[in-house]
This record gives sequence, C-alpha cells and structure tokens, in this order.
Amino acid sequence: MNQNNNLKAIAIGSLACVFFSSTYTVNSYISAEGGHWAWTVALRTTFLAILLVPLLMAQGRLKPLLHVMRQNLWVWVGWGGLAFGIVYIFLTSAAFFGPGWLVAGVFQFTIVAGILLSPLIYKDARGRIPVRALLLSVLILAGIALMQWSQRNGSYSQQDLWICVVLVLIGAALWPLANRKVLLHTEEESQKLNAMQRVAGMAIGSLPVQLCLMIYGYSEAGLPGGSQVTGTLVIALSSGVIGGVLFFVAMNMVRHNSAALAAVEATQSIEIIATLVGEIILLGIAWPGPLANMGMLLVMGGLVLYSIPARQKAFRLRKVRLR
Repeated sequence: MNQNNNLKAIAIGSLACVFFSSTYTVNSYISAEGGHWAWTVALRTTFLAILLVPLLMAQGRLKPLLHVMRQNLWVWVGWGGLAFGIVYIFLTSAAFFGPGWLVAGVFQFTIVAGILLSPLIYKDARGRIPVRALLLSVLILAGIALMQWSQRNGSYSQQDLWICVVLVLIGAALWPLANRKVLLHTEEESQKLNAMQRVAGMAIGSLPVQLCLMIYGYSEAGLPGGSQVTGTLVIALSSGVIGGVLFFVAMNMVRHNSAALAAVEATQSIEIIATLVGEIILLGIAWPGPLANMGMLLVMGGLVLYSIPARQKAFRLRKVRLR
C-alpha cells in the first residue's frame, strides 16, 4: 500500500510541476513585453485567491478555513507572505535578468534545500536526511547544471545571469521552508484542512504583501497592461490553482515519509523541461544542444531512480541526523 501511495504521490507531483512551468514561461513573456515585476507578483496571487475563494465556498470549506486562520493569523500571514509574496518577488524579478529555463533550472535547488532544511523543521524521524535521496537530488542538479552550461553564450550578459542565479537561489531556499512550515503547523494543531484550503489560506495570508506590491508597481509603472493582466491570470489558474493544489495533495500523501517527501519535491525538476518546451512554442527559442540533452537525461534518470518500486529498499539505507 505504501509503495502504491508513494508512486501515486510522485505521479501527482510530476503533473503538478508541468502546470508550475507556466510561471516561468509566462513570466518570460511578460518580461519581454515590459511588464513590471511588482504587478506580476501581486496580480498572480490576488487572482489565485479570487479563483480559490468561490471554489471553497461552493464546497462549504471557506468558513472552516477562515476560522482556522483567525486562530493563528500571523502564521498564515507570515508563511503565506513568504511563499506567495517574497519567493515570487525573487522569481519574477529574476526573469528580467535571465531566460525562463534558467530560472526554472536554478529553482531546482529547492530539491536539495528541502532535504537540508528538514533537521531545522522537524523534531521526529522526518528530521533525518535520507542519504540516498540526497545523492539522487544532487544527480538531478548535476543534470540541470549541464543544461544551463550549454546556454552560457546566450544573449544575456554574465552579470545579468549571475544576478538571476542569486535571486532564484534565495527563492529556492525559502519556498520549501514556507510550505513545510504550513504543513507542520496544521499537523501540530490538528487542523483538518485539505490541499485547496492550505493553498487558499497562504494566498489570502499574503494579500497584505500583494497590496504593498501593487502600490509600489503603480508608483513605478502605473497600471498594468492587458497582456500582463491576462498572463498573470493564466499563471494563477495553471500554476497556482491546478499545480499548487496537486502539489499539496502529493506532499500531504507522503508527509510522514521523509524519503518519499523528498521524491515528491524532486519532481520539480520536470519544470525545466516543460519550461523549455513552453518557451520554444511561445517565444520561439531554439532547442538546446547535446550537452543540455545529456543534462535532461540525468534529470529524468534521477526521477526514475526515485520512483522505481525498489526505492523503498534503497530508502532503508542508514540515515544521518544533523544535530
């Protein structure tokens, strides 16, 4: 049963990450059109909240969510503002300094960051670092590095690319921290919230940050254009609603298994391949060369090693606690 559950969680996580990739592709498009990053971040999450609220109302789950949020409002404002505000500030602004595939690729650092942060978040067995899972995550990152190295002579300057990398690395470290903290909080408080409620709670909690961003965006660039509004709506629906809910479902399914949790987070490496395809279709960029293709094989190979049925035996390897 656990094997089937873990495989199902990995499959759901992989599908979620295909929808997640719309963030990078559409961000690149908005950036090319000259849209201000503050409006992109603010509209994306505001639309997300607007889309989720009526869905929860129809299911009779909005009032329970608001009741839970009132009990610990600052938890939702803090971690929601971090995940759907601060993280997306880094990711969206990075799109002005590098292509979408680079943003998607560097963001895969979140795979390793989620594993390394576990000892700081959990006090039970989840605080242990699965050695096998960490090694496979490094393999995936090596593949991503090859993909990025193959594009080193692109149209962006080295300074721009470094700025892009630093911005995304910061966001990649903060993303798993916020998500896991919210999951842990609801678990410790015995709050029975489903995936959609948690996503909506974090989006609603981040609205004060979004309001500040709207004010800043207006002072810098005036009102957003029609293409930016449409693009952020697409991101909210595809990445926020569909992708976000699916990913939370996957994480919730394996929340008590640190190795399987790492495997679900590792599915995010699919985003770089999906982003490349999206940019080729939407922006007309060229498919990368042999070195990048080798990197893709490493990425997919790491995912296969995560998801094979024999992985449970592999995950029984000795684990290391960083205390």
